[in-house]
Amino acid sequence: MSPFSWRVSTRLTQVRVYPWCLVSLLSPVTAFGQQAIVSLPSADVTPRGEFFVMQESQVRAWSPKPYWNTTHFWCFGLGYHAELAVTMLNVGVPSNPSASLANGFKVALPILTDELPRAEIKITTGTMALFSLQDRGYGYWFYSHLSGRLPRVRTRLSLGASQASQLLFERELTVIMAAAEQPLMGDKLNLVAEWFSGKHDLGNFIYGLAYHPNHSWIFVVGHKIPTSGPEFGANKMAAVGEIGWFFH
Repeated sequence: MSPFSWRVSTRLTQVRVYPWCLVSLLSPVTAFGQQAIVSLPSADVTPRGEFFVMQESQVRAWSPKPYWNTTHFWCFGLGYHAELAVTMLNVGVPSNPSASLANGFKVALPILTDELPRAEIKITTGTMALFSLQDRGYGYWFYSHLSGRLPRVRTRLSLGASQASQLLFERELTVIMAAAEQPLMGDKLNLVAEWFSGKHDLGNFIYGLAYHPNHSWIFVVGHKIPTSGPEFGANKMAAVGEIGWFFH
């Protein structure tokens, strides 16, 4: 989200991701941060001394197999490019065997700040300890990616890898993850997209819009498309919505 922030199957998937974006025709600007590009952890962290809470819902109200899955996460900015996070993921109707409580951290370290200041190149790394809400024991989630902005259009691209235990991915698995974020209206509206490879609950392509009316609030609407194996198709798609709030 979540770490997190620390993002279709009939199970609820956790995620915060900033998806692949269109090229903006507007002048370059610095967009507000977001802790996840939907499900995929972003290169932003919660500002020092601030809290961030977000609720994500993935809804399929039509047949076959309608469902409602939610992810809730809470972050605290530590400073020094780091944040702590607590995430409750895969909670919904019908119940999901991957439902878990996760605790962890994320660090987004800027690099080459003198040589390429406008590129905003970062190495983002995080890990979470997972504790099952369905009596399935415990597990882990680890991720890391490299990100940077394209000149002029300011698109942020992220590429990396993620590894998780059976509790989250149904089997221990290492996958590729990629994302893009494109400013559209000054620093308030972003076109986002994200993708996880592999056959698991996070194996989806999600695209949408992230709206920051001010520093305190963020709203995300999107569409989730499974991209792995026989699960790909209209009968697995879902709508995605998120509401987030920064506060002291």
